[in-house]
Amino acid sequence: MKAATKGKWTFRTAAVLLVISALTELVPPTAPVPLFGAMQGGPVALFYHLFYAGLYVGLGVGLWQAKPWGYTLVLFTTGVYTLDRLQLLVFRKAVLTDLLSKPGPIGEVLAAVDSHLLLTVFTAATLMILLCWWGFAMYTYLRRDYFSNA
Repeated sequence: MKAATKGKWTFRTAAVLLVISALTELVPPTAPVPLFGAMQGGPVALFYHLFYAGLYVGLGVGLWQAKPWGYTLVLFTTGVYTLDRLQLLVFRKAVLTDLLSKPGPIGEVLAAVDSHLLLTVFTAATLMILLCWWGFAMYTYLRRDYFSNA
């Protein structure tokens, strides 16, 4: 009887979730994105969403099929995502200003909350997401043999 490949279930689950994430990047494809202190729409947002959707689909395929390039793509995407989140943290006040200016109930609720608290929660959530990405990258490194058994 053949022994189970360590990490297979985890990587295949991650592959499915990454493909779902790719789909969410495309709804809507021109939704504004925070880049360097301003919300960017139009062609910039379209490129941003397509870029991340492509990365996520690539990761999904590479992880599901245990391709050696899937391992490299995990590390590359972790680096790209880290830079993207760091720029978001640097310009988080601009993002907060945009959130507070939203019409409707969301803007009203956020306007009622202390802005310092919102910035703290936003920062903590962003750092937690980054830690999760880096944790997954570390797990991928520890289970790198999964990618050579393809």
